[in-house]
Amino acid sequence: MYVNGTIIYNIANFLVWVYAKIFYGIKVTGTATIPKDGPVVFVSNHIAAVDPPFLGMASPRVLNMMAKKELFEKQPLRWLVRQLLAFPVDREGSAMSAIKEALRRLKMGAAVLVFIQGTRSEDVSDAMNGASFLAQRAKAVIVPVGIWQNGRSYNVKFGEPIVPQGRSKEEMAALTEQMLVKINSLLPEEKRSLELRS
Repeated sequence: MYVNGTIIYNIANFLVWVYAKIFYGIKVTGTATIPKDGPVVFVSNHIAAVDPPFLGMASPRVLNMMAKKELFEKQPLRWLVRQLLAFPVDREGSAMSAIKEALRRLKMGAAVLVFIQGTRSEDVSDAMNGASFLAQRAKAVIVPVGIWQNGRSYNVKFGEPIVPQGRSKEEMAALTEQMLVKINSLLPEEKRSLELRS
């Protein structure tokens, strides 16, 4: 399920594709270098509420992703978001259970989407080390993703995969920095906001 998707996931992806084409003229590039199998952490900037479904549709890999825990509190919404391969994260408290679930799915060979800022922002300089931690521990390849809008036009650009090295805190921080630079390089110059740490 986590690797190949569910019937609901695939139907939703088709409907999102139609919606994104008609109303956003979505353009997707860079998919040729995405690994066809094995654990992958997709790491993207986050600009709008439509980012999760649009990236799920744009990626040739089935994407598992975190969603706010409130979506899992009542049926039938809980059933639906689980069918869409989402798993809960507590944005106000500990994210440990979400990290463990992401690791579990990665070790099954799935792909997990992480928004590097954690929340929607046009500034990617406030990145956390969560994606680096997942990739190091699961021995997963990282695929950086840049997303931006020009008016109504929505753009998705996948970058060259990054192979994590080591597991130390220093190596984790360096990997996060590398991801930020990669994401920034995928964006048009006027959309770039990364400031390198000294």
